[in-house]
Amino acid sequence: MQAFLDMRTLIFVSGVTSIILFVCMVYIRHKQKTYDGFEQWIFSALINAVGMILLSQRGIWSDFLTVVIANTCLILSLVLINVGLSRFAELQSHNELYLLSMLLLLAAFWGFTYSLPSLTFRVVVFCVFQSALCVISAILVYRYLPQTLPQKNYALFWFFIFCAAWPVWRLISFFGVSEKPVDLIKAGFFEQLTVLGGIEGYIIIYIGLIVINTQRVEQKMINAENEIKTITGFIPICANCKKIRDDKGSWNQMEAYLGKHADMEFSHGICPECMQKAYPDKTIRKNNV
Repeated sequence: MQAFLDMRTLIFVSGVTSIILFVCMVYIRHKQKTYDGFEQWIFSALINAVGMILLSQRGIWSDFLTVVIANTCLILSLVLINVGLSRFAELQSHNELYLLSMLLLLAAFWGFTYSLPSLTFRVVVFCVFQSALCVISAILVYRYLPQTLPQKNYALFWFFIFCAAWPVWRLISFFGVSEKPVDLIKAGFFEQLTVLGGIEGYIIIYIGLIVINTQRVEQKMINAENEIKTITGFIPICANCKKIRDDKGSWNQMEAYLGKHADMEFSHGICPECMQKAYPDKTIRKNNV
């Protein structure tokens, strides 16, 4: 009985940990620059915490809350991670497809809880969705994040690969035991280990998402510092037409160069000397008036 209590307690503690991560991400959102997608990660951490806490109350609260809603929340948190990654990488996310998948998932959990009660089928559905979403996350991190980050984040990529393989291992271990558990909280030690491994994977994912946002902030600061050095250093300028040569060897109009490197905007006028040279007749009339 003590092992069952430990399982429940560990899941609940994981939920509390997700709440702490949620609070940290909200703090970062208000104190530090964040990019598109970070808000989806914040909501993902909150929904993940709700799912874990509900899951820890299996056998105490209703099956609708602790099975249907809890598992749906855990998968939804992964969906929001993917949506956030797409927006972070400045891609268009397929929200309609995700919505359809969540409706199918909700229907499956409802059916395998009430119409055809089966922990085995619920485990299969959960693991398939979890693995597929982690594969999508790995693809986004490997192929598209380098467009917004200075380099590929191999650590986050391989961790998503690990999270995609972990549900497969869970299925293998689940079907490998001779006696199938009928309740997650009362599962055997090995099944408990695989479940907890997947749960802790969520926590590490959120830490990785915070890291890549920080990397992007640092890269923007480095780029800004380089541009400031360019502006404050020696600038090659044509003695005749006043065009400026950039670090690639191209000659640009002064307005275009400063607008790009110093975030300046220009409005055009004409000084009195040039006015007199370009429009002497108008200058004379103005003086006579």
